[in-house]
Amino acid sequence: MKHHIPRYSCSRAWMDNGGPHCIGFGGLRVDDAVEEALLGVVGPGAIAAATAAAKEARERRDQVRDALSRDLEAARYAADRAFRQYDAADPANRLVAGELEARWHRALAHAAEVEGKIAMHEAATPVPIADPASLGDLASNLKAVWDAPTTDARLKKRVVRTLIHEVVADIDDAASEIVLIVHWVGGVHSEIRLPKRRRGQRNSTSANIIEAVRRLVLIASDDLIAGLLNRNGLETGNGNRWTRERVTSLRSNYRIPVFKPAEDGIEP
Repeated sequence: MKHHIPRYSCSRAWMDNGGPHCIGFGGLRVDDAVEEALLGVVGPGAIAAATAAAKEARERRDQVRDALSRDLEAARYAADRAFRQYDAADPANRLVAGELEARWHRALAHAAEVEGKIAMHEAATPVPIADPASLGDLASNLKAVWDAPTTDARLKKRVVRTLIHEVVADIDDAASEIVLIVHWVGGVHSEIRLPKRRRGQRNSTSANIIEAVRRLVLIASDDLIAGLLNRNGLETGNGNRWTRERVTSLRSNYRIPVFKPAEDGIEP
């Protein structure tokens, strides 16, 4: 990470044999893409779809439970009938009595097997999801909370780790694209493709924004500058929102000094 700007690279060859890094790319656009995918997963539409899917799954489970209950009722009836036949048989006729007793035991075993299936079915019942209305309210406000400069980065990390198992990155040289495979918790996978920036390629930031940052560093930190730019609807050269890291990168590129609090505590 240079100037607090994230960069992702595979350094295994370098660590093992002193070889070159196999892949490497800047992390800002990648982080934005994963963030956008994550917010889409917990958006109002996704919450509604997940709630509908959970309801459908519960209905299917209820249907399976009803079918197993009917099977158990039939198995118990068959076991009771087999016992009555065995009980009514003449004990002197050992051949008939032995066969009826074997049928009775088989019926009892079948009833026990069905009871075991029902117990396994009940044990596998998923934990009910939170109130759908509460989830909908959270999803509607999540992006605003996520983008707020006061939101704790540790909270964001907890959300990411709750929803994403891992992200696997690769480079498609033929298409000149960064390929990200997001492995979501639960087993679903998503593919994200981003155009790979060519060496020396850069989308320019507005001269007005650069000048604004030059003035703002006299009184504000990079965090505060990012918030001020976002509140005024200003975007980066790539059309992204401003973050502390992007402001730091901008200052580094244009040799703008970092904000230094006044020693006497009285800011200009």
